[in-house]
Amino acid sequence: MADNRSEARLAVSRLACDLFWERGVAGTSGDDIAAAAGLSTRTIWRYFRTKESCVEPMLARTVDRFIGMLQRWPPELSLAEHLAADSAAYPLTPQEVADEISAMRIATMSTSEPALRTAYLMVHDQMERGFIPVIADRLRLEESDLTVRLCAAAVTAAFRVVDEDVSHAVIVEGKAVTAQEALALIDRAIQEATNGRLGGPVTP
Repeated sequence: MADNRSEARLAVSRLACDLFWERGVAGTSGDDIAAAAGLSTRTIWRYFRTKESCVEPMLARTVDRFIGMLQRWPPELSLAEHLAADSAAYPLTPQEVADEISAMRIATMSTSEPALRTAYLMVHDQMERGFIPVIADRLRLEESDLTVRLCAAAVTAAFRVVDEDVSHAVIVEGKAVTAQEALALIDRAIQEATNGRLGGPVTP
């Protein structure tokens, strides 16, 4: 039942993201989202606390994919090497590509929509918590260690900046940013945000 509810929320989330992009947040109501999803408005409010929070499951899906990528990071590889290899080993599905585009649209909209910004930042808080065990393992420290938590916060902030910059370039300016260029930016951001603590291979 929980999985069915999660999938239902994700389906609604994808539709809501499309509506927000097409009509704007102010031009989209809970009734509109319900109609697009073929559900009652009452059901929408059982799933979500506000219409803007409807974007969270879709954003969370993209965050989970990136955290999964970091969880697969072997100690002998640098981050740049791993990102390139992992992207080749786990290519995006058509749905994942669509989700990434939607996530970029929401990132650009969140800069001028405070309620949407709240939902966007809440998902990044989830990302920060997901980074902690990865960083702790990489640095060989306890998850509660201050260095680990500071690195997780810094990495999350760095990733958000890259996400917003790339999203603006692609969605607003219409620039072509390759996957390799985006991954290189992520690699650079994480290394700079952690003063080089993360990014290179782990020495035995």
